[in-house]
Amino acid sequence: MSLSVEDKLALIELSNSQMRSLDNHDVDAWVDAWIPEGKFIATYGTFAGHHAIREFINGHIAAGKEDGARHLMTNYVVDGDGDTATITCAVTKLQVEKPPFIIASGIYKDTAVRTSAGWKFASRQLDIDNGVFARADAEAAAAASQR
Repeated sequence: MSLSVEDKLALIELSNSQMRSLDNHDVDAWVDAWIPEGKFIATYGTFAGHHAIREFINGHIAAGKEDGARHLMTNYVVDGDGDTATITCAVTKLQVEKPPFIIASGIYKDTAVRTSAGWKFASRQLDIDNGVFARADAEAAAAASQR
């Protein structure tokens, strides 16, 4: 059975709500988007289970990497049947507390499952675009040349 329109909207809402919780530094809501044994896979590593996911995001926030950030989620493709779905979408991370600029961009590739509490991520993979790292390398080189 293919996904209903309501299921597709709920899955998009899951993704958008999770990013809103990150922008608000609401760690509990961000972690709650996963099933207890869920995985977050990113350039930073693979974090399995609520405890590991929480430890990662707490450190990420404490390091200031989400200060002034706003995540824009676009270009959703949602597919699935019954109780399992895949979600692919683009993410653009903006700095909005300083003169605005793009911090990063990438693609999320997710697997979600239907639970008694609604749709949750079984896995969420973030593939960050290479340009983000090229900019960081260029900034580091420029800073080094001014020393």
